[in-house]
Amino acid sequence: MMKCLIVFIFTVATCHAEIEFSGRVRNFSLELLHYTQLETEGHVVISPFGIWSLMTGVALGATGKSKAQLERAFLLPGNQISIINGYQNLTKTVLDPRTQGVQLASKNFVFKDKGFHMLADFKKTLTSDFGAKIVELDFKDSTTAARIANTAIEDSGATVSNVLRSDDFGTARMILTNVISFKGLWSSPFNVSDTNIEPFYDENKKQIGQVKMMYQRAMFPFSNIQSLNATVMQLPYGDDNKYSMLIILPYPKIKVTEVYKKFTIIPMNDILNRLENDTKEYGMEDVDLKIPRFKISTNVVLNKPLNNMGVFDIFSPKLASFEKITKEEIFISAIVHKADIEVTESGTVASAATSAYIIDRISTPVFEANRPFIYFVMEKESSTAIFSGIYSKPSVF
Repeated sequence: MMKCLIVFIFTVATCHAEIEFSGRVRNFSLELLHYTQLETEGHVVISPFGIWSLMTGVALGATGKSKAQLERAFLLPGNQISIINGYQNLTKTVLDPRTQGVQLASKNFVFKDKGFHMLADFKKTLTSDFGAKIVELDFKDSTTAARIANTAIEDSGATVSNVLRSDDFGTARMILTNVISFKGLWSSPFNVSDTNIEPFYDENKKQIGQVKMMYQRAMFPFSNIQSLNATVMQLPYGDDNKYSMLIILPYPKIKVTEVYKKFTIIPMNDILNRLENDTKEYGMEDVDLKIPRFKISTNVVLNKPLNNMGVFDIFSPKLASFEKITKEEIFISAIVHKADIEVTESGTVASAATSAYIIDRISTPVFEANRPFIYFVMEKESSTAIFSGIYSKPSVF
């Protein structure tokens, strides 16, 4: 199971002074994961799609440099109608509920102080175009406000609890929250009896811990991509391959960060196309697959990662410009992202290499994720990363 929540806290400012849409999300996802892992010592799960969804709504309320910086970082077109249409079409594709064995839901909330005046056009955009639920609260009674807000989030079906604290309402005027959850059963589940405790290594084959390693031999899309210095495996969920987990395993002696840098020249679409082409050329064949059971929880403030992506003004009381949201002077004090992922036998409940490692297609390929790896939970049609992360700190789960 995977679930995550993004919270944007808008605070009063006391100082007066076109590329296809799924490609935008895909490219933003890669960059955001890179900068977020720097804040979490390289062991992380985030929901790029959830973050992107709500920040897109925020961008529609921004003006001036605040708007320009958000558009650059989130790869948004300058035209509001293009943003709304693109968002709605992509969301419809990504959140399509028809796949048997997959549950996926995303919900946006706006908690506003009863004395805070939101402009009618922006309120309409949030509710009509982004499906947000607006809840008016008395932020001065912060304890009650937190209780009501958390109840609203939990009543939406979210499995996260106590998301907002009373402190969050202290100087805030508006709090935007996105909750997204994913539960997927593997198309080819692992047998629990084949799971064993095994060592987990760093990239130099030094043991750094132990994991419960799951095993199966089955047919999966699989590629050895020398230009990426990694092997790639795709594990489908449900009954129609619409959703899958993509695992990118660096070659021995290659760090995760080295592979990650190559995403700047090797787009995600190229990786997915390579998997598809190899499957067509070689056919589906058995792979000996080993991946750890794992659970990762992340609670990270995204201000610094977004600073690294060129977003500054929205966090400054002097510089933030949200003239389409309100006539008050407000800024974003924090963007808090909470996410977790759980991978078990049944599913997910949320060329520097030596030539000896170049894998051929004659013998049964072996994919053993017993060292740090990158993972993405993808929607296939749009190639959108719903969740992404890096597994680098082993634990027996």
